[in-house]
Amino acid sequence: MKKIFFVLVIFSLLSCSKDALAPDSNGEIEIRIWNDSNYEFDEVFVDTKGGQNDYGKLVSGNRSNYKKYNSAYRYAFVSFKIKGKAYSIQPVDYVGEELLEKGKYTYKISIADQNSQYALLEFIEDK
Repeated sequence: MKKIFFVLVIFSLLSCSKDALAPDSNGEIEIRIWNDSNYEFDEVFVDTKGGQNDYGKLVSGNRSNYKKYNSAYRYAFVSFKIKGKAYSIQPVDYVGEELLEKGKYTYKISIADQNSQYALLEFIEDK
């Protein structure tokens, strides 16, 4: 009886497609950037560990177009420049975080003033 159960378990695992085992591997996660500051962002770049995208220039108050990712979390590495000065949001790790489900999301980026070295990322689930 144990042998039959073991064979059934092995068979069911082998019959799963590769996509069924890989989380969100079809790129249906879409993320846009919202520049919620008084400054123009240049060279906006996002790395979610499930893909990288260059968003280019983003005017104050504007939202970018959505870009596709294979997987992502509620936060990511984000870099941009304001008048040539580099800013970044650097996650330490993703311990305890869960991958996002398929859908559309926004990373809202704000910065208090140009002299600050810190930028803030707010996660928004779009409807």
